[in-house]
Amino acid sequence: MLRIGIVQRGKIIDERELKRRETVSVGTDERATFTAVSGAMPKKFDLFEYDGHNYFLRFEPPMDGRIQLGGQKAALDFNRLRQQGQVTRKSGVEAVPLDDSSRGKVVIGDVTVLFQFKAPAAAPVKPVLPADIRGTLLQNIDVQFATIFVFVATFQIGLVAYARSLPYVEPTSIEQVDKLYQRMIMPDRQPQPPKPPAPVPEDETEKAEKGKEKAPAKKKKAPAKKKAPTKSSEASAKAKKDALKKQVAGKGLLKVLGATRQGGNDALGDVFSEGTDSIGDLGKAFDGIQGVDVAGEGSAGTRGRGSGKGVGIGDLETEGGGNVRAGTKSEAKVSGTAQVEAPAVDGELSQAAINRVLNRQKKALRDCYERALKRDRALKGKIVISFEILETGRTAEISIDDRMGSNTVASCIKKRVRYWRFPRPAGGSVFVDLPIVFQPSS
Repeated sequence: MLRIGIVQRGKIIDERELKRRETVSVGTDERATFTAVSGAMPKKFDLFEYDGHNYFLRFEPPMDGRIQLGGQKAALDFNRLRQQGQVTRKSGVEAVPLDDSSRGKVVIGDVTVLFQFKAPAAAPVKPVLPADIRGTLLQNIDVQFATIFVFVATFQIGLVAYARSLPYVEPTSIEQVDKLYQRMIMPDRQPQPPKPPAPVPEDETEKAEKGKEKAPAKKKKAPAKKKAPTKSSEASAKAKKDALKKQVAGKGLLKVLGATRQGGNDALGDVFSEGTDSIGDLGKAFDGIQGVDVAGEGSAGTRGRGSGKGVGIGDLETEGGGNVRAGTKSEAKVSGTAQVEAPAVDGELSQAAINRVLNRQKKALRDCYERALKRDRALKGKIVISFEILETGRTAEISIDDRMGSNTVASCIKKRVRYWRFPRPAGGSVFVDLPIVFQPSS
């Protein structure tokens, strides 16, 4: 292969070994194979031309150089080569054919092109270790690493296979969660703080104060038919009334009944007074009622003599009409029957497997019916439950044909059917129509 070096002003600026045979150009153009900046250098000149078989060194004035061809002991310049007849014309310029043992130089101004042919270097031999050093495949395996790798790979493959063998479980909706867990997920709403009482208008407050000031003057007036009370009894009665007013002031209904109206009389006195009578005559209003008395000035607090006694609701009686007493409350018991008829099954699931599940759920169906039977004792009739048994054994596509006319029973049964679990069908989904007859027990 051709080896070329470019020397300019005593320094090597480029050197290459051409791996393949091709035409080599020199010049100042970037498209030239070797580029050198010099005033004597052409723009682009094919210095070594390859015609497909041999190389030709081309040159023209003012180029100069020396070449040693194969078989020659000394290098000859271009003039000696012309004299010996070794120079030919190639592409319009002088040329000298080269063989694989040729070498020389070409001088172009201050640029010197050195060339020679050399055999390509042999590819390095890949070193091969002896068999006793290389060892076998089993000897090169790390036993500890291989054991751990096999164990981890086996575990992961088994885990994936087990996960793929499990049936698909549909996500649980909020309707399928038990009420106890619903309370845990959704806590009760926090009670709101009570609203402050509305402020009393100033005019009503002033009227109430004026009424309190005028009230003692009117209470001193005694009815025309009664004797005037003594000063001691009047003072004690006034003290008791004032203490009673302080206890019941601002407490619900008693606040309304005890409020002083315009004119000096309070609301309770207005209810039980007739004409100019005051609240002091309240005892007359209850006079003649058996077992009821009102405490007055100096009275014992009960009608008749002896100690007082609390009266409960169980002690109330009527005169001549029998006793009126409160008895214990008991809830009426009702019962009903749920007769499950033969279901219509479309799919590969045995009748016996379906009946085993239905027998376990019969009590739940009867419970839904008896709850509604407590409200309507004449409730009876027939409903048809249509549902699909999936490949996982769960129920889906539940619908109720309510021929009994009770939305309460239909809704209760539909919720219960969602939780039924059947054996897994072998041939895909199974569709079931289940008729049930409900009637009250005799």
